[in-house]
Amino acid sequence: MFLCICRAIRERDVDAAVRAGARRPVDVFRACGQTPQCGGCASDMRKRIDQTIIREEAASPSLMAAD
Repeated sequence: MFLCICRAIRERDVDAAVRAGARRPVDVFRACGQTPQCGGCASDMRKRIDQTIIREEAASPSLMAAD
């Protein structure tokens, strides 16, 4: 599913960016080689970032604890 229609950023793109260290929407845009456009996706993207962080921590708590 697309989270950012303007820049065609999908949920899986956000997940990959978070696994690579993204913690804010602007980090996700950079990881995807994009820049924000309208900002309409920021709230949903923040939620997805938080959910992905929680999921990743639950899957491997010792790896994420070092961050």
